[in-house]
Amino acid sequence: MHSAMLDEVRRFIRREGMLREGEPVWVAVSGGVDSMVLLHVLHELDHPCSVAHVDHGLRGAESEADRIFVEGHCKHMGVAFRTLKVDVKAHARANHLSVQSAGREMRYDWLAELWRERSMPIAMGHHADDAVESLFINLLRGTGAHGWSTIRPVSGIYVRPLSCVGREAIARYAAEHQVPYREDPSNADPKYLRNRIRHEVLPLLGSIRPGALRTMARSINILRELEEAGQQLSIAQLAGVKPSPDGTIHVPFACFEGSPVPNLVLHRVLRPIGFHPDMLDRIRDSITERNTGAVFAAGPWQVCVDREELILGPTITDYPGYMIDPAMSDQSVGPFFWSLSEAPAAPFPSGAHEVRLDAERLSFPIGLRPWRAGDRIRPIGLAGSRLVSDILIDAKVPMNEKPGVYVLESAGTIVWVVGHRIAEGYQATAQSGSVLIVGSSMKPEAL
Repeated sequence: MHSAMLDEVRRFIRREGMLREGEPVWVAVSGGVDSMVLLHVLHELDHPCSVAHVDHGLRGAESEADRIFVEGHCKHMGVAFRTLKVDVKAHARANHLSVQSAGREMRYDWLAELWRERSMPIAMGHHADDAVESLFINLLRGTGAHGWSTIRPVSGIYVRPLSCVGREAIARYAAEHQVPYREDPSNADPKYLRNRIRHEVLPLLGSIRPGALRTMARSINILRELEEAGQQLSIAQLAGVKPSPDGTIHVPFACFEGSPVPNLVLHRVLRPIGFHPDMLDRIRDSITERNTGAVFAAGPWQVCVDREELILGPTITDYPGYMIDPAMSDQSVGPFFWSLSEAPAAPFPSGAHEVRLDAERLSFPIGLRPWRAGDRIRPIGLAGSRLVSDILIDAKVPMNEKPGVYVLESAGTIVWVVGHRIAEGYQATAQSGSVLIVGSSMKPEAL
């Protein structure tokens, strides 16, 4: 069945190296228009499909109706169908997760199991408009040097063939080819930030500039490459920079002044250990003016402007700060050790004193430092943020041990209160393209 969208998706799959011609594929199908069209498109492109459907059980009879609908459609198409019913609310309670996070974790856990059973790529229904929405979410939250590429077309075992088309094209395809689907009312609920961007912000931009969505989606493809190029440039500029035996780090001014991306380099060095963007501007001015002797502090870290270099060192001698950077060969810093695992096939659990994080969410290098008054974290499963001090009180950490509690910080955001809580959205899952493992050789009582 000929279709302009089919041709576009076929070319996109080939261009991104997603699937070989005729390669079998798992297709995650919820019953909504995106995943139903995805199934139809891959079937038309002669990819043998096996459908995976998760019944989250969150909408009672409606959830059951979704399952019956998808199963019936697969029988009509002659497509293999697998389903799993999960208790999302119970999993959320048991693991202190939000309902959304629990559902996502259980869904990807099962998809990873299916992949281990039959190592076929797993196709997801994300499309170009989803990527635009994610970009706005990242910008509102603060994306720093990362977050510009948003949802990647290929991420480990997951592929997204519809990333080249938008919501309107998908709806038009469904109408033209009579693809049935079911609406999920939660997609219109304004309590979710993504829905407000989808139904309020993007239509406004479209009314101001017709075709804005398609233009932004196209720009994201360029931003993805620019982000990667910028990160590689900043890594190259810092080649050879490593901690001295005394724990200080010396960064020559030439790393900034000889770089086409000086702000990215300075951001890479200082932002992860707590230096505010406004302070980065002041530090760069001091470098330009050769303001020798100027000292800037951020918690346990301080930066001294010397004659021809910046000197980074701890301001608290009893509890120094450390940095983790995959560009450096050492995989231990002080009492901490770390490793980077690429493209895992399954999610990883995290323990009290060892954490497994989605490396793509982090802005390297990241900092390990003692917590300080006013520090906040958005713990998994809790709405909003909490003071680290309150978390330590709840955990009944003795007063004399509190100063030795460390936090892992990425671009000014606390990702892990060591030994206690992980921030929402940073834990590694089966979808993670790479996983950062960080642990501590310190005695638990010292944490």
